[in-house]
Amino acid sequence: MPILDRGKRGLRVERQPLVLGPGSYLDPCAAGPHLFEDFIGPIGATLADSSRISVAQSGTATTAAALSGTAGAPVAGHGGWIAGSVDNVDNEIDEIALGDAPWLVPAALPAGGLIVAEIGFVVPVALTARMYFAGLSDAATGGADDDGPISIVTGTTTVSGVTADGVGFLMSSLATDADAWYAVASKATTAGTAFNTVSGTGASAGPAVVDKYTKLRVEVDVDGDCYFYVVVDGGSNGRDQITPVYQQAQAAAVTAATALLPIFTAASTTTTAVEWEIDYIFGAATHG
Repeated sequence: MPILDRGKRGLRVERQPLVLGPGSYLDPCAAGPHLFEDFIGPIGATLADSSRISVAQSGTATTAAALSGTAGAPVAGHGGWIAGSVDNVDNEIDEIALGDAPWLVPAALPAGGLIVAEIGFVVPVALTARMYFAGLSDAATGGADDDGPISIVTGTTTVSGVTADGVGFLMSSLATDADAWYAVASKATTAGTAFNTVSGTGASAGPAVVDKYTKLRVEVDVDGDCYFYVVVDGGSNGRDQITPVYQQAQAAAVTAATALLPIFTAASTTTTAVEWEIDYIFGAATHG
């Protein structure tokens, strides 16, 4: 694929101009597209400078989403962050997506290909009265008064949100294990089984912990099979020293022909504000 360096005008790939925003990285090579947003910008940068990220905050956000040099743990501001807080109204939601629309299609890849989403973040302040999702969804937003692409609203039953297809990790204060990361998927509005990565048969990932650096990664192959990786850092070395651990696979858990995009959502389950702090969001398609 021919790539011409056009300096400040960006790159030109197959006659289409491509301009990269601050802190973003796109590798338009034979291995497939890779998009990485690390929320690093020049002094005085604003969220508007991170052109690859779309943010939707329903209701009146307790804290508006913004780039932050002081968020995060164990090292505040390590690599740049985006942070915000959901409206303190039951069922309000903040949605942070990599892209304005879905751009990764598993079935479009050759045999052996994968699409990938990985998100590094911390759960700040508290673990109660909230629901977090990190993974892939077929929409950048689900609208106001929604729990996210997938939700657990009672026990360990997964309930699909307004999106038809999604896969990732979910922590819900309404689940049986209220601080566990569950591996979940939804296919054509039919939710699969929630797998507890803390007490399940795979390698234990550990429960969610306030201000412990967390990486969640999900991969989807050309058949819609999904693979889950997670780690909650128990040490103090920060993001560069921890690697997500394989948990399990779920066969044909999403519709392979459906376009997806990486997304992180935070929702309130009562009249309590829900804080969130994200270090980076990564999305990719690899040809295997």
